[in-house]
This record gives sequence, structure tokens and C-alpha cells, in this order.
Amino acid sequence: MTLEKRIRTCKHLTPAETEIAHYILTHAQDVIHMSLQDLSNTLYFSKSAIHRFCKKIGCTGFNDVKVQLSQDLSNHRLTQHDIDVNYPFTKSDLPLDIAEKLAKLYETSVRDTIACLEPSILQNVASLMFHAQRIDIYTHAHNMHVARNFQDQMLTIGKEINCPVSFYEQRLYALASNKKHVALILSYSGKASFILPILKQLDQKQVPVILISRIGCNSYPQYVTYHLALSDTEQLQDRISQYASHIALQYVMDVLFGCIYNLDRENNQNYVWKSMNFMDDRLD
Repeated sequence: MTLEKRIRTCKHLTPAETEIAHYILTHAQDVIHMSLQDLSNTLYFSKSAIHRFCKKIGCTGFNDVKVQLSQDLSNHRLTQHDIDVNYPFTKSDLPLDIAEKLAKLYETSVRDTIACLEPSILQNVASLMFHAQRIDIYTHAHNMHVARNFQDQMLTIGKEINCPVSFYEQRLYALASNKKHVALILSYSGKASFILPILKQLDQKQVPVILISRIGCNSYPQYVTYHLALSDTEQLQDRISQYASHIALQYVMDVLFGCIYNLDRENNQNYVWKSMNFMDDRLD
């Protein structure tokens, strides 16, 4: 059920709650980036009044409203562009048709992911990673390619990233962690079997954890310091490939690198320029 339908089928809304509902529905793109305090300041209603409204329409709180709103916006965009995220092209499509449809899918996935991102959380995550003594990325399967690419990006500015591949290696890195380190967990579903044992160990070591998964899929909030959300339009199994989730994850990692780079832009730029001649192995 969409958020709009929840509101329209909710009986006995007070005039104040009706005003809250109207603002949320007519300013959806803005609301998904607001905090509860921001909305309270904008509408001149107390945070408790907004929370009661959220409860009345069947949500657990304002964050739940934002998750639902973001999902609705994402689904609306896909309907508008007539894209099947899981089967973006058909058997009869020619090569150029496939190319155009995937381009449209990528554009939509990126825009949907932008709508899921909280600017303040993104800034906090970038700062946390920038100041970390060590960064370890925990992931598996196809997401390892994205992790390796990020590792390469960070090395270009002189920052080392660890990407343990096997579950055995991951456990060793978790055991060797401390509170000056940062752990980054990449999982579209947020439910991969390797996650929970690693989270519990990192929690014992007081390691800040950043989870990047699809929106609404932070299954272990007690262990996660920050959650960066991806568009959730792709099915976990019924699909041709991980087209949408891959591009969404790659995009968020590229954004993170950009944010980290800008925190010390001049020094990072100088590092790149000084290392360029050594790294360029092309013959004159």
C-alpha cells in the first residue's frame, strides 16, 4: 500500500494531521531528506504531533514514513519510464534496443538512489572514513568488484583499504579491529549470512560500522552506526542480472570517494599529480 493510500484510508485525522499529510504528499522529494526536527520547524507542529500522525497511518515513526515515501517515488519513476528493472529487455530486442533500455535503467537507478540518500549521513560517513586509521570492507560475490574498485580509488590518494575475500579472512580482520578502524559492509539485501557474525565481533571491538544496503533493509540497527540506502526496486532472485543494484552500489561508492577526496582536496590533488609519472606505464 502506498503512503498516499494509507493516508486516504485513515479515518478521523485531525485538522493538524490533515495539514501534515498534505505537506508530506505535496513536498515528497523534500520530505525524504528532512529530519523530524526539520519538518517540525517547517510546519510549526511539535515532533510528538508528527509522530502521532505517523502512528495513526500505520507507520512506526517518521523514518518509516520517509522509507515508504522514497519507495513510492521510486516505483512512480519506474512506471513513468516503463522500465522492468528485473527484465529490462526482451528476447526480440536488437542490440541497440538493449543498450538504450539499460541506459534508461541506469539513469533511473541512480536518480532513485539519490532520493534515498540522507545528506547529513553521507557527510558523517565520509568524515568517519576520512579520519579512520584503517578501513575494512566486508562483502562477497559480485559486490567484491565494487569494493575492489573503491579500494583502487582510495589508493590513488594514498589511503589503504582492506577487502578480505574469504569468510576466514573476514573473521581475522574483524578480530584484529579496534575502535580507530571503520568497517564498511556491502550487501543489497542486508541479510547475507556473513553479516551477523562479523557485526557481533565488530561491536565487541567498538568498531564503527557503515552498512550499504537497499532502503528499509537495515536488519541489525543495534550494530550499525550509519546506514546508506540504495534503491530497492530490484528483486533478489527473479531477474536477469544485478543491473540496478550494481549501478546503485557503484554510484554510492563513487559518491563516497568524491566526498572523501573533497575533505582534503588540495593534498589529494597534489598526491595524484606527484604519483602520475610513476604510475603511468605507457611508452612515449
